[in-house]
Amino acid sequence: MGSVMFRPLVKLTIRALVLVLVTLSTAVAADTETVGDESDSDRNFDLPGAELAGLVGDGGIELEDADAVGNPLKRFAERWPEDLVVAPIPGRSPQLGWKLTLGAGYFIQSRKEGSESAPSVLGGFAMAAENGSYAYGAGANLHLMDDKLRVQAGAGYMDIRYAYYGRGNIANDLGIDIDILQEAPMYFASASWRVWNKLYVGFGYLGGDVETRLRITLPETPFFDDPSLKLDIGAYVIPIEFDTRDHEQFPREGWLVNGRAMFYRDSAGSDFETETFKVSVNHFRPMGEQNVLALRAYMRATNEGAPFFVLSTFGGSTDLRGYPSGRYRDRMMYALQGEYRWQFNDRWIFTGFAGFGEVAESIGEFGRNFLPAVGIGTRFVLSQKHRVGLSADIAVGKDGTEFYFGVGEAF
Repeated sequence: MGSVMFRPLVKLTIRALVLVLVTLSTAVAADTETVGDESDSDRNFDLPGAELAGLVGDGGIELEDADAVGNPLKRFAERWPEDLVVAPIPGRSPQLGWKLTLGAGYFIQSRKEGSESAPSVLGGFAMAAENGSYAYGAGANLHLMDDKLRVQAGAGYMDIRYAYYGRGNIANDLGIDIDILQEAPMYFASASWRVWNKLYVGFGYLGGDVETRLRITLPETPFFDDPSLKLDIGAYVIPIEFDTRDHEQFPREGWLVNGRAMFYRDSAGSDFETETFKVSVNHFRPMGEQNVLALRAYMRATNEGAPFFVLSTFGGSTDLRGYPSGRYRDRMMYALQGEYRWQFNDRWIFTGFAGFGEVAESIGEFGRNFLPAVGIGTRFVLSQKHRVGLSADIAVGKDGTEFYFGVGEAF
């Protein structure tokens, strides 16, 4: 019986590794060719609509960290449109296992002569994971008026299966979980205006509904009620961003500050009323000619009245490696971490990282249950031109060891 259940896992893992090798070989081959001026089809881009993954649920989707780099599928067709990018993005997370995201984007360059604005992108994604989870969506990232105005919009659907450990440190430390399934059709739109230098402030809206149920089949008798929970979602969103990094994918210096306030209100169509606030601060310092010290601080707070899937959660590939996303969950959380990136040669980069954080009911309860993590990783640079590579990290937390695989840096 055990061997029968193990075979699908082996097959899926082998397929994922084969895909990684194909992506690796095409990207490396493309990078070794003679390169002229950078074209739009060579640029990296965030998956349009991927913002939905971070707005609700906590199954470790993390599509916001998945960037399509280059255009490996273009090599298989002579008449491939110059502005169309299609790329497979492999990955792995503790909650979902191996996963594959197929991202596509169509670039629209600014018509203003001499404009340094990034091109707008229309596109979408589809993601499937080893544990049966999947998600798909489409959207737009628009840079308008010479990048004075940024507009993001998208719609998507998520069917995510993950382990729920409860709320609070006592429940989380027990390590007892239940398997749940969460379905969430979602849509959003936001617009941000450049108010000063590289500071953007905006306003947006998030809508949809979330249905959560146990991944077990209960007998159909009068003694069991339907355990599913379905809630309508409606929130006003205020995004803030300040970015002085010298490079998007492999920054050596600069700051990246992101903030987001979300107000769930009955007037917005929500079945519950609460607020969430989160802010992240990344700082990058050059160490010598090629190495980098990367620092990150993250904090998130949720007010009363929030359902469990809106609460702050600890873990994941960004905050903090070494814990399954959602293992520790409460109203408040923070995570502090540092990472040293040592460039061994043009193709290989080695990393060492460490950090700690906490979840708590209130700020006054911080300092009672530290969650430390430490780990090492490696990067194989797919494109020296864009400084993006495949990443593999292994991290040790208080409860065990976790392995991560993906594209690009953790932060």
